[in-house]
Amino acid sequence: MMKKRLSERGLALIAFYEASTSLQTRDGYVWYPGGYDNIPDKYLKVYADPIATKPIPTVGFGTTTYDVKGLEVGQVYSQADVIKMFETTIGTYEKAVNKHVTVELNQNEFDALVSFVYNVGVGAFKDSTLLRLLNRGQRVLATEQFYRWNKAGGKEHEGLNKRRASEAELFSSPVSKPRADITESRTVRAAGALGVVGTVTAVAPVIGPLEQAATFVENHLWVAGLAVAAVAVYLIAVRFDDWQKGRR
Repeated sequence: MMKKRLSERGLALIAFYEASTSLQTRDGYVWYPGGYDNIPDKYLKVYADPIATKPIPTVGFGTTTYDVKGLEVGQVYSQADVIKMFETTIGTYEKAVNKHVTVELNQNEFDALVSFVYNVGVGAFKDSTLLRLLNRGQRVLATEQFYRWNKAGGKEHEGLNKRRASEAELFSSPVSKPRADITESRTVRAAGALGVVGTVTAVAPVIGPLEQAATFVENHLWVAGLAVAAVAVYLIAVRFDDWQKGRR
């Protein structure tokens, strides 16, 4: 089976429940409205997660000291920093789903499971009834298992109820069209852009004309077509001339 990666919708689900952030996908859709446009300042500052079994330093989209060593309560990071942390550590949870699930998954099922594993932990997922049922092909029963993981400190937690409901809904929803993975999401790409602002500024005199040319071509595709055709004709003519002169 081909290894999958978290898609934009999976990232949006995690961002909403981990940092109250409503991300917009590349097509302009907001799957989980009601949150902030950007990560709130309180999630840029490392805090002790109050609903964890043992309070653990956490920041951004739920990154903890299990993911990034050295996080200490009170440290402050930028938007780009915490997004990069997430991007570089989510692979652990993607690999866990790819490794332990033995049946074929569609993208929605994969995204829901990555969100679930990211929240409950790889160890808990490996030993879960949800995984056993799924690997037996009992998807309906596996879907029902999401709702059982709704407790913190032995008590039912409203936030976890909502998250599990969203994961179960996503897991059982058919995929309407392919979606870009998180490396193509607006949020991740924007974070990467922030890291190269200095470079872009330095080469701005060159980039400006290139952007103008790109915009012109985008708005005049027939010009690009003519240019490609002209190049093709030229190359054919050159090869024909070489053939006539015996330069094969």
